[in-house]
Amino acid sequence: MAGPGEKTLLSKILDTVRTHGLIPAGARVLVGLSGGVDSLALLLGLQRLAPRLRTELLAAYVDHGLRPEAAAEGARVKATCEGRGVSCHVVRVDVGARRGPHVSLQDAARRARLDALAAHAASLGCQVVALGHNADDQAETVLFRILRGTGVRGLAGIPYRRGVFVRPLLDVRRAEIERFVARQGVEPVRDPSNEDRRFSRVRLRLDGLPALAKENPRIVEALLALADDARLQTMGRNAIVTNEALPALPPRASARLARLAAQGGSASLDVPGGRVEVRYGQLAFEATGRAAARPLPGTARLGRPTSGGQVEVAWPGSPFTLVARLLPVDLGPRPAAPGERGLHARDAALFDADCLVWPLTVRSWHTGDRLRPRKGRGRRKLQDLFVDAKVPRDERPHVPVLVDAAGQVLWVAGLRASETGAPNEATRTCVQIVLENRRDLA
Repeated sequence: MAGPGEKTLLSKILDTVRTHGLIPAGARVLVGLSGGVDSLALLLGLQRLAPRLRTELLAAYVDHGLRPEAAAEGARVKATCEGRGVSCHVVRVDVGARRGPHVSLQDAARRARLDALAAHAASLGCQVVALGHNADDQAETVLFRILRGTGVRGLAGIPYRRGVFVRPLLDVRRAEIERFVARQGVEPVRDPSNEDRRFSRVRLRLDGLPALAKENPRIVEALLALADDARLQTMGRNAIVTNEALPALPPRASARLARLAAQGGSASLDVPGGRVEVRYGQLAFEATGRAAARPLPGTARLGRPTSGGQVEVAWPGSPFTLVARLLPVDLGPRPAAPGERGLHARDAALFDADCLVWPLTVRSWHTGDRLRPRKGRGRRKLQDLFVDAKVPRDERPHVPVLVDAAGQVLWVAGLRASETGAPNEATRTCVQIVLENRRDLA
């Protein structure tokens, strides 16, 4: 029988999953398991909730090959999972292959880990990958971005969902997680890098936040409220917030809006990015300025083509068809065959098929989308690419954006392709992605 603390944590996970629609009923869920206290709490909590969520759990431990003890830790995590009836796989990645002149070791490891988890989930037929970020991680992220400089989108912090990745613990504090795991009698893996002050994020957690807490004991709550307000600001323009939709808002934001609705009459409330008013018994949020939302068409998913074949999908709500075909490795100049797009045309992009995290998705751009351009330096916001290319604001929602299963932007059709998945001398199989306008073919 669950104790009061366990019940609270499980209730928070369940509320977060349902509020943000993180895990579809009947889904296979891959838990990204480091063996640390957060991922253990996530595994144990989701396992306890599996009958109510009607989910099947699997787990994966990613060995980055950076510490000699990682192999033993992976075996220990695998044994813990299988002792509780959860199948666990150890996935090994080559972090060195992700290093670059502008990519830190931590960033390279994170990218390698997420790509490996997304690919492994796809191979197992898992619909989502659950990660163990908690509320304290959220507060640290917001503060870290403030220190480095950020906009409203950055202040919204870690998203509950991005691509296949979901974060059911994002509303749970670290202390509550530690108490929950201690009661389960499971000893978490201790990663020494979490205490290594050479890393700025570690210094912020161990030194910065405690120093700020002396000035404001509720600094974490203040940062979480800031993230909620920023998320509210980016929600949309002229959105009607009904009683059914109110629970889907961030907890602190929904509480503020619920109090507003209770006032009745013509009450209104200024919030970051706009104003909320009571209109005919409903809450209406009107964003202003740059917070205005853009209408998004549907999405289309593109699987990897077989050798010698091609895959073709239509993009719902648009005149575009996306075609993927495998090509020989020889990338030397050659004339295009009749009816064939040139390899480097504006409506085509070339990638290393083995470096992509399949399946791919074509969609409209999202505020905050970034891309690492080929032959460019660093990551750039898509919004800046649109400005440079003089794409009118009202046309930007109709520019196709190709992303992989890990949520990374690969190509902004007609503008730029990403360095991610770019062919190189080690490439064995290339895939050409072509965007065809059905109106042009009519």
